[in-house]
Amino acid sequence: MTGEGVIMNLAEFSKVFRRFLLSYLIILFIPLFAGLISYHVSLKTAEKYSIMNSTQVLHEGKTILEQRLDEINRFANQLATNSDVNTLLNKNITEKNKIVSSMKQLSTDISPFASTNDFLEDFYIYFRRMDIVMVPGSVYYRPYHFYQEYHYTDFTFSEWKTEVLSHHQGMLPRKAFVMDERNTNVITYIRPLPMNSYSKSMGSIVVPIESSKINNLLMGISTQFNGWVYIMDENNGHIVTTNGIDESEISPIHSRVSMNDNRLYLEDGTLLITAHSDKYNWTYVAGIPSKTLVRQAAPIKYITWLVTIGTLVIGLIICFLFAYRHSRPITGMMKTLKEYTGTESRNDYDFLHGNISKLIATNVDLHSQLAEQKPLLKDAFLKQLLAGELTEKNQNLQEFAALADLPIIGNKGFVSILKVAGYEEMSSSEIYEELHAIRLVIQKESLKLCQKFYVTNLDSDKMVYIFLDDQKDTDVFARDIEQMFLSLKKQFQHQYRISLKVGFGQPFQSLLDISRSYNEAVQALDYITISTNDYHLFWYNEMIKETVLFYYPLDYEFRLLKNLKEGNAEEAKKILQEIYEENINNRCLPKDMLEQVMYEIKGTLFKAFDQYSSKKEELEKVWKNIWDIQVDEESIESLKNKFDQAIECYCQMIADQRKESNHTMIHSIKTFLHEHYQSPDLTIYGIAEHFNRPEKFISHIFKEETGEYLYEYLEKIRMNEAMNLLANSKKTINDIAKEVGYNSAHSFRRAFKRINKVTPNQFRKTLQD
Repeated sequence: MTGEGVIMNLAEFSKVFRRFLLSYLIILFIPLFAGLISYHVSLKTAEKYSIMNSTQVLHEGKTILEQRLDEINRFANQLATNSDVNTLLNKNITEKNKIVSSMKQLSTDISPFASTNDFLEDFYIYFRRMDIVMVPGSVYYRPYHFYQEYHYTDFTFSEWKTEVLSHHQGMLPRKAFVMDERNTNVITYIRPLPMNSYSKSMGSIVVPIESSKINNLLMGISTQFNGWVYIMDENNGHIVTTNGIDESEISPIHSRVSMNDNRLYLEDGTLLITAHSDKYNWTYVAGIPSKTLVRQAAPIKYITWLVTIGTLVIGLIICFLFAYRHSRPITGMMKTLKEYTGTESRNDYDFLHGNISKLIATNVDLHSQLAEQKPLLKDAFLKQLLAGELTEKNQNLQEFAALADLPIIGNKGFVSILKVAGYEEMSSSEIYEELHAIRLVIQKESLKLCQKFYVTNLDSDKMVYIFLDDQKDTDVFARDIEQMFLSLKKQFQHQYRISLKVGFGQPFQSLLDISRSYNEAVQALDYITISTNDYHLFWYNEMIKETVLFYYPLDYEFRLLKNLKEGNAEEAKKILQEIYEENINNRCLPKDMLEQVMYEIKGTLFKAFDQYSSKKEELEKVWKNIWDIQVDEESIESLKNKFDQAIECYCQMIADQRKESNHTMIHSIKTFLHEHYQSPDLTIYGIAEHFNRPEKFISHIFKEETGEYLYEYLEKIRMNEAMNLLANSKKTINDIAKEVGYNSAHSFRRAFKRINKVTPNQFRKTLQD
C-alpha cells in the first residue's frame, strides 16, 4: 500500500483509529515502565530462581530415587508372599533334582519383574536349604558359578555367603562389584525370606543397584548447573554415591551440613543445598558454583536494555499497524449497518451496541425454535428404534438418545400399541383434532399410572408405548403393564365412552431387539381387529396359539445372512433350529404353511450363495439339492439335514478362503520381520501400521496360525542372527547387539542368556574351544 493510500485511510478511519492507537500505546508503555522499575529486582529474582530450580532438581531426583527404592521394597514383599517361592524355601538339597522344572518355571515367571524397574534388572533369590541362586530366566544350582559372574571385589565366596546371603534386611553400603565381566559399584538391598523370619532366614532376595543408575537420577545438577552431588547414608556414615566430586573432599564439607538449614554457602561462594530422606535416613547434598548463579543473572542487565529499546521501537510500529488493522473492519461493519438500516449515529460504539443487541435477540428466537423441534427429534429417534434402523453398527444408542434429549433408563422391557377404536373409516379435520385431544389425555393419564415408558404416535388413532425397566421381574412387569392398560380402558370407557384396544409384543432383552417386539405388537393388534372375539388386550404369544401363520421375521433372516457371511455355521444352524421349533412344534403348521417357511429359508440361502460368487461352481450341487427339497416328499429331519449340510458346506468355503488369506498375511509378516529385525524401534504397533490392520488382529492371527507369539518369533530371528555373528565374525558384543536390533548390550546379554542359558561371551568361547 502506498503512503498516500495509508494517509487517506487514516483520515477515513480517524476516530476509531485514534482510539485503538491510544489504547495500544497505553498497553505498550505500562509494561515498559514497570520493567524499568523492576530491573534491579529481576537480578535478585533470577538468582533466586536459579537456587529454586537447583533445589527442585535435587528434590525431584530424591523423590524418584525413593520411589524406585519403594518399588523394590514392594516387589520384595510381593515375592516373599509368593506361594511358589515359599514352597521352594522349604525344600531340602536332597530334593533339588526333583524340582528342576518348578525352579525353571519360577525363574521364567519372575523374568518380567526385571523389566519393570531398571533397579531390578540384576536381582536374584538365594534358597538356603537347596543352596541355589535363581535369577530371572535362569537358575544356578551351584552358587559359586553365580559368584564368578557377579561378585564383590572385596568379598571372598564365603564372605559373600555370610555377609550378603545371610544378612538381615537392609542396605549394604556401596562396594566395588564385577557384573557381566565389567567393573562397577553397587549398593545392595537385602530382604530375608520368608516374610516374617525373625530367627535364621531360609533365603534372601538380593537386589544390587549400580551407582551409575542412581547418578543418572541426579544428573540434572551437573548438566544444568555445572555442580556436584553426593548422597550420605547417615545410618553408617558411608557414601551411597557421588557425581562430580571426589570422595576425599566430602568429609570436610559434610561436617558443615546441618539438618535444620538446607542452604548454606562455602568460603568460595559455592551454594550447598541439602535434602534429607526420613524414610532411609539419607542426606542428599548438592553444590552449585557461585559463577553459575552469577552467570545466569548477569545477562539480565544487557537483555533488559536491549529488550526495552527493541520493544519500544517494534511496539510503536505494531501499535500503528494493529490500530489500522482493527479499526478497518469495525469501520466497514458500521458502514454496512448504516447502509442497511439507513440511519446515522454520532457515537459509533452505541450504534454497534444497538444493532448487535438486535442480532442477539434474533439468535435467542432461533434457539427457542430449535427447542420446539426437540419433540420431533424424540419422535424420530423412537420411530427409528421401532423400525430397527438403529442396528448394531450404532455403537452407543445412549449417545443417540442423549442427542435427542431422551434419557434411556434400561435395556429390557415390552412394546405395546394402543388403538382408539371406532375411528377407522373417519377422516376429517374435526376427527383428527378429536383424536389428537384423546391421545393427549391418554398420555397424561398413563403418566399417572406409570413413569417408565416412552410413547410415540402411530397414525392418528394409535400410540406406541416402549416400557423399560431392568429391575423388575419380567412376569411382574408384564402384569403391571397389563393392569395399567386395564385401568385406562375402564376409565375411558366409563368417562368418555371411548373403547381402547391394546396389542402386546413379547419382552425384549436389548434396545436393538425393540423392533422385533414392536412387530409382534402390530401383529397382535391386527389380530384383535380381525378377530370375531371381543378382545381388548391381547398378547402376541396368545395369538401364536390361535393362528396358523408361519413365523419367519426379518430380523431372523438378517441374523442368518450375517452368520453365513461370517462363516459361523453353528450359530446359523441354531437360528434355523429356532425357526423349526416355533413353526413345527409350537404352531404345528399345516403342510401348505410349512412349504412357505421352507421357500423363505431357501430364498435366504440363495441370497447368501449369490454373495459368494468367487467359487460359485462349488455350490452348484448344494444349490440343486436345496432347490429339489419338497415338503411332501421328505421327512422334517431330512429337510433339516439338507439345510444343515448346505450351511456347513458354505461356511467351510468361507473358512477355507479366510485361511488362505491368513496364510498370505503370515507369510508377508514373516518377510517383513526378516527384513526389518535390525531396527530397535520395531514394535507390534509398527507392524500393524505397516499392514494397515489392528494390533490385536495381527497378534491373534499370528499366534493362531503359527502357534507362537509375534515377539517370540522376532526374538528368535534376532538370536539366530546373533549366534551366526558370534560364530563367524569378530565383532564386539555391543556391535552385534546393535546389528540385531537391541537398544543396549545389556538387554541383549540378558535376552541371549535367557534363551540360550549362556552369555554371548560364553557361547563364543565354547565355539572357539
